[in-house]
Amino acid sequence: MIHYEDLAVEQVDLFGPVEVTAEAVVDFARRYDPQRFHLSDEGARDTYFGRLAASGWHTAALTMKLMMTGREAPLASLGSPGLDDLRWHRPVYPGDRLSVEVTVTDKRVSRSRPEMGLVHFGIATLNQDEVVVMSFNTVSMVARRDAGSDDR
Repeated sequence: MIHYEDLAVEQVDLFGPVEVTAEAVVDFARRYDPQRFHLSDEGARDTYFGRLAASGWHTAALTMKLMMTGREAPLASLGSPGLDDLRWHRPVYPGDRLSVEVTVTDKRVSRSRPEMGLVHFGIATLNQDEVVVMSFNTVSMVARRDAGSDDR
């Protein structure tokens, strides 16, 4: 497990890639975001996208999966109180290959729960051309290996 003490401010990790398929785009859209531009090329033709495009929520789900499965060992995550500044910068299309860049921007031991630390991450999801397609900031509650230590 990767604990609070194993993460350093300014540490950058890159996870992926994963290829986005048309089948996955349509399946996700049917289940969770059934807008016409997420369901078919025909439905997207006269829209901003011009062709089938992945839901931003699909992109977010793929990002989360890469962040949780891309490490050599699992993060000792205790959940998250939320995220800020979610932005979808560019459309994601079938055939795109997404990677996720995760930067530790800050961290501190919880005052009320010393068995965990709060780790701030900057997240950037990039396509195969290294263009940012989505970004957000989040805070994760991460277990400490030794709650009695003074490791900050």
